Amino acid sequence: MKIKQAEMCDFEKIMSFYDVMCKFLGEKDFLPDGDKGGFPSRDMVKEAIYSGSQFVGVEDGKIIAAYIMNHDCDSAYHTVQWHIDAAENEVVVLHALRVLPDYGGRGYSKQLVEHAIRTAKSREQKAIRLDCIVGNDVPVKVYTSFGFEYVDTVDIIYADIGVPMQFKLYELLL
Repeated sequence: MKIKQAEMCDFEKIMSFYDVMCKFLGEKDFLPDGDKGGFPSRDMVKEAIYSGSQFVGVEDGKIIAAYIMNHDCDSAYHTVQWHIDAAENEVVVLHALRVLPDYGGRGYSKQLVEHAIRTAKSREQKAIRLDCIVGNDVPVKVYTSFGFEYVDTVDIIYADIGVPMQFKLYELLL
């Protein structure tokens, strides 16, 4: 898999990729019944592409993985005691790191996390932060294997879920 910064010409393929992932994740027990699609939104992906914060993993010309890493976070992030006190522009937040199910078990999630860490370091960030919905333990194992540390559990209402859910917050100091 080759990981690259996305370009606007990738937009529709990225949205198709995330649509597949939303349908797949929508079948998981850790999400409530109802509409579970729409994350990330079209606007979020466009902004991520424009700002250089949308990355895609490509194999045989197909987008099989992706993530966004920017400074945007839910207000709940401001209610916890992080391991490092840093300005918002000194910390990045990892969003929507996904790998197509047919490509699972090949280490691609780890490659994406490694790429995110290298990218954050090259951009002179002090930490990477992220959240994982309670019950979705698979990505937690990947993140903690890289040294991400649990910080707190908070309620967040993401638009695509529509109801408050508990999310575990993690941080990696760089």
